[in-house]
Amino acid sequence: MRLQEIIKRMAAIKAEIEREDADLDALDTELEALKEERKGILAKAEKRKAMIATVTDMTDAAVVTTFEDDKEARKMGVNVNVFETKEYRNAWLKSLVGKEMDEAEKRAFTSASGSAGHAIPTETQNEILKKVTTYAPLLSEIRLLNVKGNVKFAIEGTVAAAATHTENGTITAATDTLVSVALAGYEIVKLVQVSDTVGTMSIPAFEAWLTDMLAESIANKISALIIDGAGTTEATGIETIVWGETNSVTVALASNTTAANVQTLVGLLPSGYDAGAKFLMSKKTLFTQIMPLQDVSKNRIVVEANGKYYVYGYEVMIDDRITLGEAILGNFRRGYIGNLPESVDVKAQFDINTNSNKYLGVAMFDGKPALENAFVKLVKATA
Repeated sequence: MRLQEIIKRMAAIKAEIEREDADLDALDTELEALKEERKGILAKAEKRKAMIATVTDMTDAAVVTTFEDDKEARKMGVNVNVFETKEYRNAWLKSLVGKEMDEAEKRAFTSASGSAGHAIPTETQNEILKKVTTYAPLLSEIRLLNVKGNVKFAIEGTVAAAATHTENGTITAATDTLVSVALAGYEIVKLVQVSDTVGTMSIPAFEAWLTDMLAESIANKISALIIDGAGTTEATGIETIVWGETNSVTVALASNTTAANVQTLVGLLPSGYDAGAKFLMSKKTLFTQIMPLQDVSKNRIVVEANGKYYVYGYEVMIDDRITLGEAILGNFRRGYIGNLPESVDVKAQFDINTNSNKYLGVAMFDGKPALENAFVKLVKATA
């Protein structure tokens, strides 16, 4: 049986790793391949089990086989994380809606309670993080860390040019500087309360609903913090940068944005940040104030390609949290650092007073501008 061969090989790899002359890179590659193959085999077993369950009453026996494979793997020295098993994932989700677990799921659930408690299953956790990134595209643009606890991160600040050297002459150290950014972790929470009829949903449907609901709300809050965070008991947003003549262009309240305004703004961004720089503005600003500047017979200020818009060659990111008439141009990856120190967690509680279920999504996030000169802004005057 191929699964048994994989388990034996993984056990052998464990022994090989301890050798002084072990080729760790090759072993790591092989181990990852074996894990993927094992995952595929177990997935097929689960699919086969589900198909059998539709015509027989042998579901429990099929599930036991899968969990027994994990037990055998542990006996042979291969560490199996119960939070990664299908049984635990189903058991955890069923516990949230009060559904009965089968025998294999009960064993997995009991096994988990003896270690780190009933933590969110690995795959469900990964699904939430994946959806958070999808709903909050800014997370993919900034430099995002996943470091537990408080973190102090150093990045290049001022970088002096290289110098010529006279042979045998004294070399003076360059005046390069490092900028330190200290990040903590502030809670972001979303509480969802639904009637007890949620128990009528299938487990896959319930998981999809729960992860969507929590991920979208958490993602929207993180995006808002990256832009507008006050920096007190929460992340510090880009808008907290002090804007002046050296890093912004102001359009009078009664005036319309001109091509010259945008050109001046582009000129303010240091060339060292050009590669990877993008615009951030609302959809209304793009279509009602930037688009009208274009005269196809004379210029091509705005270009659309593959569903994306570019202003003077800089990609435009849409976010309606940016004030109408304003836009930020910057290198977000170099200029802003964020940290998700812990994975998103989910807590559940039944409220007997309302006959409803409460689900609390909890995430930790902090972030702040690291290099403020990586951003320039088109400002709309308020008076």
